[in-house]
Amino acid sequence: MRVILIGFMGVGKTSVGKKLAKKLNFDFIDTDYEIEILANKTIPDIFEQDGEEHFRKLESTILEKFIKKEDVVISTGGGIITTKENYNILKNEENVIFLDASVETIISHLQNERNKRPLLKESENLNKKIEELLSTRYEKYRKVSDILIDINGKNIDEVISQILVYIG
Repeated sequence: MRVILIGFMGVGKTSVGKKLAKKLNFDFIDTDYEIEILANKTIPDIFEQDGEEHFRKLESTILEKFIKKEDVVISTGGGIITTKENYNILKNEENVIFLDASVETIISHLQNERNKRPLLKESENLNKKIEELLSTRYEKYRKVSDILIDINGKNIDEVISQILVYIG
């Protein structure tokens, strides 16, 4: 079985994924971390030096590499659903879980991480930028996911409990 966590940046995919994998005794894969290993540079550096399109190609390579692995929790990057290839791969998977959050929750989670987030780094109005990105991605998250979990006001354990109920 695979559990794939999707959602906007800052919703807790990595934190939830690590803890969920431990609880299930599964391997944990963070696609962003794997991209950094593959490229031998940080994600901000990839965006700055090679551009977003190159980053998305690396993201597809990593998703294809790990998507057939069993007994794994995969935490994806927030924009993974923006390319057709990744969208189609995820659409055909089971246990794709959309961690959903309000703009306010996302902002509170990302407040001190702006420099690590290439798509937010240069933005003068964080709220507006998040709303713009979210509006272009939201329906895609919904369409590829099997379940939506609202993380607003919940801690990691509460989110994991909901996931465990869903995956049985």
